[in-house]
Amino acid sequence: MKVYGIYQIKNFENCNYPFRSYDYAQRHGFNLNDYEFVYGDILEKPEIESRGLHCVLEYLFYTFNVDHPADFKGHSLSTSDIVEVDGVKYYCDNAGWKEVC
Repeated sequence: MKVYGIYQIKNFENCNYPFRSYDYAQRHGFNLNDYEFVYGDILEKPEIESRGLHCVLEYLFYTFNVDHPADFKGHSLSTSDIVEVDGVKYYCDNAGWKEVC
């Protein structure tokens, strides 16, 4: 079982990189303090987890776009959002994921 969390930018008006690529965010002041925790849970999908981290991240991307939990109050998972899996944070890039501190 993997523990995951979803983080989204808390104040779009004061942030220079919402919905932008990781490279763009890095050049325009990327800061984890711009984010707030919006959802977390335990992933109990051994068939997904056994395929590796990439599959876990893609499964979560799909879930939080198409079939998100009823109690999820954030926006659909998008570029510039962060997914944390077992304590490691990943930036949702235009294509794929980038590990962040």
